[in-house]
Amino acid sequence: MSTTLLNMFHLDGSSSMPLYLQLVHTVKAAIDSGQLRPGDAVPSEREMVEKLVVARGTVRKAFQQLFEEGILVRNQGSGTFVAPHVRQSLPLLESFSEMADASGGKAQSELVGYQRRIATAEERGTLQMNNDKSEVVELTRLRKINGIAVSLQTAVLPAGLLSTINELDESLYLHLEKKGSPVLCATQRFSAVAADGKLAHHLNIKENEPLLLVTRKGYTHNNIPVEFTKTWCLNDYYDFTIELHKNTP
Repeated sequence: MSTTLLNMFHLDGSSSMPLYLQLVHTVKAAIDSGQLRPGDAVPSEREMVEKLVVARGTVRKAFQQLFEEGILVRNQGSGTFVAPHVRQSLPLLESFSEMADASGGKAQSELVGYQRRIATAEERGTLQMNNDKSEVVELTRLRKINGIAVSLQTAVLPAGLLSTINELDESLYLHLEKKGSPVLCATQRFSAVAADGKLAHHLNIKENEPLLLVTRKGYTHNNIPVEFTKTWCLNDYYDFTIELHKNTP
């Protein structure tokens, strides 16, 4: 760990505030100021103890609070990192790349699956396909921010909008815009689900852990549906905000 990074952490022994809380606030301040960004590694407990000259229990208590608040995340074997936070203020329509940028991180995707196939009955109804032989493209990607996996997403769209996987860059929405079918509006449904074996494997969690499932239907010009997306989100990393207004006479 670089000396520069360690130097941003300071504690005041004369303060009435407990040392572990000072460390909690110092870490949060470094994140708020941009000195630490989503995905950045933070010094280990041992390095903090040596730098700050405090008891290991003090650092451990501060880290535990930061873990519980979702500020930091620990990856076994690789260290402790600033947790990414995907924030979306509904009803603002944003792509994953735009939400990642707004959080101060960089969107990344790992291709898990790609296939061209006959649409299911549910997909035909959602995408308004009348032919039983209509084809769709199914694209499954592990979504990451600064290298940390935050969700698994499966997007289904009419096959004519994505001939080959090589057409797609990072953003599906940017691709659809280039195709002349930008997503202009969408509906979203939220539900709580338990991770099955496939989700647990890709998200590196245990089976039956709770996830947030976001189901989105996206529409382009003339209210034509162009995407049917399911995103299984790790709860620690997502924050959806909805503004409510009282209905007045």
